[in-house]
Amino acid sequence: MEVSVAEAAELLEVSPRRVRQLIEAGRLHARRVGRQWLVEAASLPSRPRRVRPMVADVAWAMLADVVPDDYAPDEAYRWRQRRNRLVRDAEPEQLLASWVSSRACRQVFEARAPHGLLDDERVVPSGLSDRRAGIAAGNLVEGYVRAADLDAVRREYLLRPGGVAANVVLHVVDELPRRPVPRLVLAADLAEHDEPRALARAGALIQETLAGGGV
Repeated sequence: MEVSVAEAAELLEVSPRRVRQLIEAGRLHARRVGRQWLVEAASLPSRPRRVRPMVADVAWAMLADVVPDDYAPDEAYRWRQRRNRLVRDAEPEQLLASWVSSRACRQVFEARAPHGLLDDERVVPSGLSDRRAGIAAGNLVEGYVRAADLDAVRREYLLRPGGVAANVVLHVVDELPRRPVPRLVLAADLAEHDEPRALARAGALIQETLAGGGV
């Protein structure tokens, strides 16, 4: 089943422009018919975004293992309250993904031999490429890359803009996260796949982390 951009926007509770951005980023599967896009209904996220995203620096602070040293007492209080809300929420993976969607620009590509990316010091593995995910990634590679390195990485690994056959997911950031990425970063990346196994593992990682299960 296929729907128009306007229908997809209504279902997701976003603007038609945002739907077109999701198509261009490979987040929605669609095909062009004349001057119009038709979106595969099955590729629509199971639930619309739940909350307004945090700004990027607040999102990264939320994903940190501990309260940032430079936080004032009121900021530290809000940091703890948000994490407590995650613990209580029935779908913490969906809430976290909504909160921290601004942490990176998610781009998808196609490549014939993408696994060399995981050995490249410019790429920090995450999502399905992180062993802690416990999910077979097949030929898919996922990780973080600096915006300043993206063009060079694309050229060296012959990355082409991805669509239905995309097998590389790069989260583009100004500064790379540490290796391995914090568990909440991994959880957010998995939740964005909007697939039952990935969502379940993301929720488990959130509970493990906030219950004191480590990083």
